[in-house]
Amino acid sequence: MSAFLDLSIWYGLIIFAAGLAIPGLIIVLISRILVKNRLTKQHERVGRLLFRVTASLLALLISLSYANEKVSYNKVSNSLEEEAATIASVMLKLKIHRSALAEQTRDDIVDYVEFTIDDGWVQVVNNPYVSKIWAKIVFINIVVRELSEDSEKQKMLKSSIISDIDLITKSLQIRIYSSRFHLPYLTYILGFGLMIVWCFFSVYRLDRISIVFITLYNIFIGVLLYFVIMLGNPMTGPLKIDPAPFITLKEMGLDKLPF
Repeated sequence: MSAFLDLSIWYGLIIFAAGLAIPGLIIVLISRILVKNRLTKQHERVGRLLFRVTASLLALLISLSYANEKVSYNKVSNSLEEEAATIASVMLKLKIHRSALAEQTRDDIVDYVEFTIDDGWVQVVNNPYVSKIWAKIVFINIVVRELSEDSEKQKMLKSSIISDIDLITKSLQIRIYSSRFHLPYLTYILGFGLMIVWCFFSVYRLDRISIVFITLYNIFIGVLLYFVIMLGNPMTGPLKIDPAPFITLKEMGLDKLPF
C-alpha cells in the first residue's frame, strides 16, 4: 500500500477508483446471479432498505475518517509554522545574548533551516535519526546548554533559549512520528461496508444505467478513500506538507536579519 505514496495524485486517483469500481461491479454481478431466481418482492423491499441504510452509514464513516485524518494533517502543518516562529524568536534571543557561542548557535540554526528545506523530508522519512536534520538539532541542544551566564540577563536568555530549542525538537519529533506510512483503521471497516453495500445492490435489476450508477458511486468512494489515506500520511505522498514556513525564513535572510 505504501507504494501508492510514490505515485502522482492523478495516477493514485485512477488506481484507487479502478480498484474499487472493477471489484465492486464483479461482486454486484456475482451476487445478482446468485439471488436472481430466489428474490421475492419482500426480499427486494428489505434489500433496498438495507442498501440505503448501509450506504448512509458508509458515508458517515468516510466523513469521520476524513475529519480525523484532516485534524492530524493540520496538527503537523501547524507545528511546522509554530516551529518557524520559534526559530525566529530564538535567533533574536541569541543575538541579544551577545556571546561567541550564541553566534555559532545562530549559524547552526541557519544550517538546520537549510537542511530542512533541501532534504525535502527524504532522510526524515527513510532514516530519521541519522539524518542531517536530526544530527544538527541534537548538536544545537548540546551547545545551547553551554551558553554563558555572566549576567542576570544572559541567565534569563539562556533559560528561554533552551525552552525554545526544546519546542523545536518536539516539533521535529512530531514530523518523525508522522513520517511512517499509516493506513487509517477505518479503512478496513469501509472496505467491509462496501462489500455489504454491493451485495445489497444486487436486489436491483441490473441494466446499463444501473451499472453506470454503481460504477460512478464506486469511483466516488475510491476518490474519497484516496484522500483519506493521503491526509493520513502528511510527510509523504503527493499531499505531503512542504517546508513553506522555513522557505519564508530563508527568503527573509534569517542569518542577516537586523537584530
